[in-house]
Amino acid sequence: MTEADVLTAIDDALDTGVAADHDPLTRELQELALELRADAPEPTPVFRDWLGRHAEAGFPKRRNTSPAWWHRLIQPAAGVGLVAAVVAVIAVAAGGLSGSPGDDAGGSSDSSASSGDVASGGSAASGGSAAEGGDSALALPAPGGGFEPGRSDRKIERTVALELEMPVDEMARVAERVTAVTNRYGGFVLNSSVSTGGDSAGGDFELRIPSARLRPALRDLAGLADVRSQSQTGRDVTREHVTVVDRLQAARAERRSLLRRLELATTTEEAEALRQRLDLVSGEISRLRGHRRGLHLRTDYSVVSVSLLAEDRQGGGIGGGSFRDALGDAGHLLVVVAGLIVRALAVLLPLGLVALVAWLAARMLRRRRRESALA
Repeated sequence: MTEADVLTAIDDALDTGVAADHDPLTRELQELALELRADAPEPTPVFRDWLGRHAEAGFPKRRNTSPAWWHRLIQPAAGVGLVAAVVAVIAVAAGGLSGSPGDDAGGSSDSSASSGDVASGGSAASGGSAAEGGDSALALPAPGGGFEPGRSDRKIERTVALELEMPVDEMARVAERVTAVTNRYGGFVLNSSVSTGGDSAGGDFELRIPSARLRPALRDLAGLADVRSQSQTGRDVTREHVTVVDRLQAARAERRSLLRRLELATTTEEAEALRQRLDLVSGEISRLRGHRRGLHLRTDYSVVSVSLLAEDRQGGGIGGGSFRDALGDAGHLLVVVAGLIVRALAVLLPLGLVALVAWLAARMLRRRRRESALA
């Protein structure tokens, strides 16, 4: 049976709806053709009418109504741009709010030695430029604790040094406020010198501030101007203090004993020897009492040295200052801008990926809907 005969038999089966060929193979092909026709989807009335109208019109060329490719990219790009603008506004506002307290009060940042280092006579120091110094202050260990477990009566002798930088015309005002801060916290100015004239402008203060109020006092001092450098040292004099107290108690006990023996003396020579010994013991008591007062002064009052330095600038405003200052300001600005860009990207990248996935999903959904409508 030729191929043409097989195709004719299949057409007959499709026309009559019955597979009745005498050849088994041909009849099997007829049955397969009937099953395929039975499984074929039937067009909906709407699609049938649409196809009829287009057939009558000669299937005119369809106009492309889909948007251009760059229109499709504008939608997610617009969403990402809107989110970026919001994030940028929030970042600028947050940066301004976080910087305002430090700008008004000079700011503070912790820089200190560990309590163990201070207790053993260690020191800590830090420094920065005038632009960064205004946001720095010393952080000290809490007085009377943290140096030895179970001991809350440590005697620590502290020394702090601050270098404040300001314009020459602000020198006198800052000097007055240094004295005001010292008086506010119960301290006193041991000696001071201030010069506000020309190239020799500067000042030095040696302050004594109660150790219990040293932390807030340093914070206020650092807020008066930009901090160029700062340092602190601490020395544990607890053993020296205990030794002086013990020796003072022993000397007083010996004086009481000598006084009792002097009352019971029976000879002039014995009495004279006891008086000489009493003079020596009294002198020792006076010396030990002075030593103890000195220790109390050194531990109850911290030594704070404040140096006032004039800013190394020729003028202010745009174009003012040296080329080195301009480079420093430009570097600082670049660091700030780079930080804002990194923070913005950290937020925008996940949001952009989410927006891209959502856009692709919506596009696939629209395509499936079109295909189902055509089917």
